[in-house]
Amino acid sequence: MLACSRNAGAAASRGEFLFFLDDDNVVAPDAIRFLVEALRPERSAVSAPIIYYLARPEAVWTSVILKGRFPGFYKLHTDVPRNTVRTFSFHNSFMVKRRIFEQLNGFDCQLFPVRFSEVDFAHKIELEGCDALVTPNAKDWHDLGWSLVHVDSDRAYYTERNRMIVIKKYFTKRDFRFYAICLLPFLTAYYLFHHTLSTTDGRTKTAAAFLRGVASGFAFKVDRGPQHPR
Repeated sequence: MLACSRNAGAAASRGEFLFFLDDDNVVAPDAIRFLVEALRPERSAVSAPIIYYLARPEAVWTSVILKGRFPGFYKLHTDVPRNTVRTFSFHNSFMVKRRIFEQLNGFDCQLFPVRFSEVDFAHKIELEGCDALVTPNAKDWHDLGWSLVHVDSDRAYYTERNRMIVIKKYFTKRDFRFYAICLLPFLTAYYLFHHTLSTTDGRTKTAAAFLRGVASGFAFKVDRGPQHPR
């Protein structure tokens, strides 16, 4: 799984900085230099490039990722900032200071083997008082079609389960009640339709996995220590 693979790569590596790159991404030759420069300030923990579509090199897929209007949702922006700016989350390709990565125990590959592992890590960075940054001079091109999706029963299981766990960990109980009552019914209907049409390993299997994931999200118990909202 993705998070475990990233942790294994980090453990096998050396150096002050860790660069994570998904296998369907291509980075500019000078991207590493700009990402390292962005991490020079003490508070900087993560730096990420602007991500473009490989098929349309001038079209931006993701620049800054910020928290959305609703708990557990994150908005992908496509505007390119003039200078390095703060972002909340990141994905596909990004650089992390090893010191911070080890201090936060890397990605949680038990709870988030796929989906939301970067978001969970971003929340931990925020709680640590550190910054994640996007630098426009660093560029990445993602080999993703305009409508291409990657769905199977495993991904379907984690689709809403992991969002629910993120909300329980980092948002208030009131936020989770709002999500469960006002948003989850619509998301369940949408993903049952979307995932069963897009799956690669059987519609019934995928629908059942998605519903098991929702049940798992409801059953998850979080230890709300002093760093967690109540």
